[in-house]
Amino acid sequence: MRYALEVAYDGRPFSGWQKQPGRKTVQGTLEDALSRLDGSRVRVVGAGRTDAGVHARGQVASFDLSTSWEIKRLLRAVENNVPPEIGIVRAAAVPGGFHARHSAIWREYAYFLWTASYCYPHVRPFVWRVRSSWDSPELVQACKALEGEHDFAFFCPQSERPPDSVRRVLRAELVRRKNWVAFRIRATGFLFHMVRNIVEDLNRIAEGKLSLEAFRQNLTGKVEQNPRFGMAPSSGLFLWKIGYSPSPWE
Repeated sequence: MRYALEVAYDGRPFSGWQKQPGRKTVQGTLEDALSRLDGSRVRVVGAGRTDAGVHARGQVASFDLSTSWEIKRLLRAVENNVPPEIGIVRAAAVPGGFHARHSAIWREYAYFLWTASYCYPHVRPFVWRVRSSWDSPELVQACKALEGEHDFAFFCPQSERPPDSVRRVLRAELVRRKNWVAFRIRATGFLFHMVRNIVEDLNRIAEGKLSLEAFRQNLTGKVEQNPRFGMAPSSGLFLWKIGYSPSPWE
């Protein structure tokens, strides 16, 4: 029987999602928990491969179990076998052809920035504290410029850059509140470190260090034009939601 879980996690204790020898990872932790429940080795597939320190609100994992489980019982059993940094949001029985990664039609990330002068201690591990208020009108225009198909080679390290670095962004927007701003981006696919590098450029726009025109040039894939100036930290990044059609939760 194949099942899917929607998983949330605090990324701080983990060396990312993907299983690595000798490292604590989210995938490895889930596989260990499910293997104990099933009595045999269970392989887990994730919708997205988050880096070390990156969090998730809506990661999706699919896996096969040798016996049938009632959904509420499965959810409780997994929850009781994982550390408190991992939460199981919901579970579902899915068709045998469902694959958490390959069946996804889009992924959405959210990046949280704290703009107030003081940041509460319990919030600090989950935001990037920035100097700018992020209220520049150019930021809205930059988000609009992200939408559509672009070559995001500039936003991916050369060592990780695939032959085809064109990706389609379905939506990019800013959600502003009194003390914080969230940048949300939904796309059919992402490159390695793409979101964090985009946020870094947006922050440079907010600080007046990068023009909107230069940002648009960075979306052409001509990576030799402008040097990179670092990358936004992992602390503010969340894998927010995964889209499927049909949805496994309905």
